[in-house]
Amino acid sequence: MTTLVLTGRIMCVSAQGEASTVVVRDGVIDAVGGPEVAAGLHGADVRRVDHGSALVVPGFVDPHVHLGHVATGSRYGVDCRVPGIQTIADVLDALRDGLTEGNALGGWLRGYGNLFFDQKLAERRLPTRDELDRVSRTLPIQLQCGGHTSVLNSRALELARVERFLGGAAGGWGAPVVEVDEDGRPTGVVAEIDAMLPVPELSEEEQHAAVRTTYSEELLRFGVTTIGEMAESTAEVEMLDALVSLRELAGRVTAYLIVPSGLPLGEAVRWASGYRSAAGSSRMRVAGLKMFADGGYSSRNAATRTAYVEDHAPHRHYRGRLNLTEAQLHDVLTLVRDADLQLAVHGNGARAQDEVLAAIEHAGNPFGHRRVRIEHAGNILGCIEDLDRWRRTNVIPVLQPHFLRNFVADFVPMLLGDVALHGRLPLRTMLDNGVVPAASSDIALGYEVGQSNPLLSILECLERRSYYDRIVEPQEAITFAEALRLHTIEGARALGIDDLVGSVEPGKRADLVVLDRDPTTDPIRMLRETAVAEVYVDGDLVHSA
Repeated sequence: MTTLVLTGRIMCVSAQGEASTVVVRDGVIDAVGGPEVAAGLHGADVRRVDHGSALVVPGFVDPHVHLGHVATGSRYGVDCRVPGIQTIADVLDALRDGLTEGNALGGWLRGYGNLFFDQKLAERRLPTRDELDRVSRTLPIQLQCGGHTSVLNSRALELARVERFLGGAAGGWGAPVVEVDEDGRPTGVVAEIDAMLPVPELSEEEQHAAVRTTYSEELLRFGVTTIGEMAESTAEVEMLDALVSLRELAGRVTAYLIVPSGLPLGEAVRWASGYRSAAGSSRMRVAGLKMFADGGYSSRNAATRTAYVEDHAPHRHYRGRLNLTEAQLHDVLTLVRDADLQLAVHGNGARAQDEVLAAIEHAGNPFGHRRVRIEHAGNILGCIEDLDRWRRTNVIPVLQPHFLRNFVADFVPMLLGDVALHGRLPLRTMLDNGVVPAASSDIALGYEVGQSNPLLSILECLERRSYYDRIVEPQEAITFAEALRLHTIEGARALGIDDLVGSVEPGKRADLVVLDRDPTTDPIRMLRETAVAEVYVDGDLVHSA
């Protein structure tokens, strides 16, 4: 039996508060307290690590990521993100460079920009198909602009057969959008159809390598030891299972299969309820399904109660698009409950969230089943009365603090007007009203630099800085300790594994993060410079700076 004794300033994120010593036996936390809990522990099988005044916290839990999407998309993708890129001319130059460097995959050239790329480029618009055609007319080009919107050149539009979406075919992550000019000709801008594009896949070996590298460089080194993966296919889940089981991916994975793009609903329920790790790994599990009640704000598809301003709407009184009605969601919820699965529903706009809440109310007994997650609830709050309904329906809001800076603070008011100047990431209001969210990164291809770092996400909860460098609604700031909870135990609760990880308590797995300093004395000043020194999973050192 191997025993590890860690000392330092330990924030337990539990009723105990703080400690100075944690004792780990065979990957499980055995004792937490002062020096006395390790008194008498000696011998060759006892390893002591003293971290002095550095801060030790539970391993970070990120309950909503798109690891496979990021890893495979960036493997051959051309990075066109602002601020590295500033103009449309820069985008075209980067794509040309990618073309000459052989970044095309199976004949497709793919680039990726940020969410709200149309507002972050100097021209305040997206490139057009004709501009992408200047890079190549024969090679299909896809420029992804965050998780929902893409621009295609003429060849890609042809291969994608976008006319079918004009005729009413379903999209992948929301209602499909194909932008056309005054003559009815597609401009190249499309949304919610990326999963339907005939882009060749990486080989199995390339996928494994890409996921290993991305997890290590973008999550593990920032202290993320557990993720909730929004999986686009059963094959992706099986790939993650293999990597976790072989310890090639050092952390834990809880997966949600995206429906219907991953599988049709009925098949997905049967698959998820019967899934068991092929290698019997305790670090890999399937929790349930992910569905989309609406689309993204960046694609102007979020289903809102308030009409979009006319400059950003296809017609007057436009309020986005619902993908799922209350009746449809009720049927889904019944199937999921019967299979003892969890449902995670993408609901950006308040109108989409209303449909989810109505379905739960109709189904009854929200406290007798696995809690429904509403992804993005809390990024912007329609009205304070919504919080009462969230409590009554026992939902878990899974919000993204980084999104306040990325787009919510500045660009949602641009879309919806002055009504959206209030209720942006209202963390203080939520906590004071008894609604405790989980914080996540929602990293997808095109995510902002630093978005996968929980320390910077915690900073956003405290500082509340916008894309245009303004401090917004400062009264909604919370403390470091409160923000740490949202990134640890509340993330674990959203995944249904808060009995296993998320805090430093006896009986839990020894997933621990050691910071290179203690930023709590002045977190707004210090967090940006704070780094992760060591990461432990099951008591094993899996990352060291």
